[in-house]
Amino acid sequence: MKAALMRGPWAIDVVDVEEPKPPPGWALVRVELAGICGTDKAFYTGSYKLLKTPLVPGHEAVGVVVEGPEGLVGARVVPEINFPCWSCEYCKAGLYTHCPSKKTLGIDFDGTMAEYFVAPPSALHLFPGSPERGVFVEPLAAVLRALSARPLVPGARVAVIGTGNVAWLTVQVLRNACGVEVHLVAREGSVKARRYEGLVDRVVYVSEVPASRYEAVFEVSGDSASLDLAIKAAKPRGVIYLKSTPGSLALVNTTLAVVKEVEIVCTRCGTSREFQTAIELLTSGVITPILDKTYSLAEVKKAFDEALRPEYFKVAIRP
Repeated sequence: MKAALMRGPWAIDVVDVEEPKPPPGWALVRVELAGICGTDKAFYTGSYKLLKTPLVPGHEAVGVVVEGPEGLVGARVVPEINFPCWSCEYCKAGLYTHCPSKKTLGIDFDGTMAEYFVAPPSALHLFPGSPERGVFVEPLAAVLRALSARPLVPGARVAVIGTGNVAWLTVQVLRNACGVEVHLVAREGSVKARRYEGLVDRVVYVSEVPASRYEAVFEVSGDSASLDLAIKAAKPRGVIYLKSTPGSLALVNTTLAVVKEVEIVCTRCGTSREFQTAIELLTSGVITPILDKTYSLAEVKKAFDEALRPEYFKVAIRP
């Protein structure tokens, strides 16, 4: 089969590889669409070192099961990214996304930028919508996971730092599902900031961010330096939701964080519960994602280069 293979920074091409063989009880999924996410881009630029070399990247995907349990064959599905053991103390405690022996799709286990991928049925969720919406289930579930871990205070004023795809999804969750006041924090000159007009209560630029203004701050920019900005913007005893995984270190004013007694909530990816909620929000139209461009698998390098352009929210690959 054809697959995108990443060997290091800026090094990705399409090669012929063996079709993956599902382990007993697993499923083989034919990929319909695979999104390029922030982690994929960080691998590509080298800010996040590859955990497996070479790697078939990708975990924001939707596809059709062609082999596996009888009830799944022929169904359109979206995958969770964690494939745990289900027998260790973490899994038994319900912390299966932190299983020490888990495989992580598109991270340390070959992912979805290929004609096929394999996954255990426990990681697959039926998706009744279009592939163009299905690729947004995984990132939306990650946003919802933050709110599951630490629900918002009613009536909170919330800042969202960032203007990319995760910010777009976060803002809609906060406005449409939580009903809170939302300010978007954008870089000066951001070409995407204007797209948020009418969707947020206010657009604030980085140089204008007020100190100690927000009960909650979502850091979804993909810039490690933004955590320090979030600490500045949060009120005393405020909550910072840290979502970015850029792969680089951050220089942070921990003194200010301690003095203000801010709470930093770190969450990574959604669990089965958040996946189900994300599917409902996307198929019902409560959340409207933006898919800017779709490329064929043969154009994968061009797709990654385009995904780095500041005006785009999401670029996807269709094998």
